[in-house]
Amino acid sequence: MLPTTTTRKLVIFTDLDGTLLDRNTYSFEPALPALNLIKQKGVPLILSSSKTRAEIEVYQKQLENGHPFVSENGGAIFIPKDYFSFPFRYDRELKDYFVLELGAPYSIIIEILGSVRKETGIPLKGFSDFTEEELFSYCELDQKEATFAKKREYDEPFLVDGGEKEFEIVKRKIKEKGMNYTWGGRFHHIFGKNDKGKAVEILKELYKTQFFSIVSVGIGDSLSDLPMLSLVDYPILLNEKDDFLETLSPIQNVRVVNRGGSEAWNEAILNVVKELEI
Repeated sequence: MLPTTTTRKLVIFTDLDGTLLDRNTYSFEPALPALNLIKQKGVPLILSSSKTRAEIEVYQKQLENGHPFVSENGGAIFIPKDYFSFPFRYDRELKDYFVLELGAPYSIIIEILGSVRKETGIPLKGFSDFTEEELFSYCELDQKEATFAKKREYDEPFLVDGGEKEFEIVKRKIKEKGMNYTWGGRFHHIFGKNDKGKAVEILKELYKTQFFSIVSVGIGDSLSDLPMLSLVDYPILLNEKDDFLETLSPIQNVRVVNRGGSEAWNEAILNVVKELEI
């Protein structure tokens, strides 16, 4: 259970792929200095990713991270039991977590993606269509990682056979059907009315109830991270391509780092923790 405090509590929300993790090797080793510092200071590190619960749990274990996490682009928040010292609303209970569900069920998402494919005539291939061998080839995942990646609950990554014109048609059709779309850096994603920002908003309120006063940091590298960055006090974007900087204008005080991956994450987090002196 978290201790209460009368001072401001730092809370960090982070994306995984291309941010805390190297996009190609999925390693966080270069980020160990910052990870060790925030662990020493007792700073909650909230993993918020398009990855599934099963995938994130692997990193939770490797990082020795017992804090809540957010799966599948804000589809659900998983809060360890006995984490907060007060009762709160949740949607379902698992062995180790209270779960706050923000996303649409996976079966509905798959059905809608299928209807988009049929109505547009554009070839689309979702995770549900991939074999584990194909995931290994395309994402360089081993068999266990591929199995975890397919344990989806609230979000379907997919590929589009086409160019910008086809992307826009698919995106528009998804939104017409009441679903959300985002580009995650490797795959297109279809999901419900959830996003990382809504999950961050809920968790911020829970942490405020626990600690009275918090200061929040968010760090990500893709369009799917923008809702999260717009709701934290110190937003950090790791951006290697400059391909969506114009979308950052509504986000106040955003810090842009022109590199990606765990080395850039390490430097950015060390800098902000030092600056805040918390």
